[in-house]
Amino acid sequence: MSVTFSALRRLPLSSFVAGALALILAACGGANSSEDVSSEGTTGDNSSKEDVVIAGTGALSDMVLGSADAPVTVIEYASTTCPHCATFHATVFPAIKEKYVDTGKVRFVFREFPTAPANLAIASSMLARCATDKGGIDAYFLVLDALFKTQRTWIGSATPRVELLKIASQAGMSEADFDACVQREELLEFLNENINEAVDKYEINATPAFVVNGETRSFASVESFSEALDKAIEEAGE
Repeated sequence: MSVTFSALRRLPLSSFVAGALALILAACGGANSSEDVSSEGTTGDNSSKEDVVIAGTGALSDMVLGSADAPVTVIEYASTTCPHCATFHATVFPAIKEKYVDTGKVRFVFREFPTAPANLAIASSMLARCATDKGGIDAYFLVLDALFKTQRTWIGSATPRVELLKIASQAGMSEADFDACVQREELLEFLNENINEAVDKYEINATPAFVVNGETRSFASVESFSEALDKAIEEAGE
């Protein structure tokens, strides 16, 4: 599992707004991957910690799939620039969604945990959230899916801004919409708060990472994820 600690975690918010967002607006440029490390993730017994999901359909709410009455809540912390996250969403998540989310057994919450290159991870995360202004949560997950599917293209591009604008246009966003989006300080602050909670409450230091009914876990396959979900559903008395 390839991970980085988030740049947002280490930098003052004000300096990031003044510096990184200006760079994103200009070019969405340069990689920031020198701090990449390898890890198997963090697994701990956090079952006493309550999962608080921020209800709503806008950019400053949690991005949720599934029934609010589901006996199990799964929070995924992932980065749009993380190759393992893209692989998970291509090879594992569809089966999990069909078996557990679509059947009302699991409520799935996606939260961003930006990794290097941080400026691209943040810009693309903000883009996905801003898509909700026009298309609601469905638009968020459509953009997220596009970001993962084309991850190598836009990260590896000499002009990533151009590639992100292509994805933005698919969500009905203009270039002006995109530029306004990546300058939204309240949205950057929301992402920062999510990261702080991930680190402080759930001890997240790797992506993708998952919190299953309060317990931080990592999964490498449909089988291991299904086993954990079946156990959580059974423990919930369902």
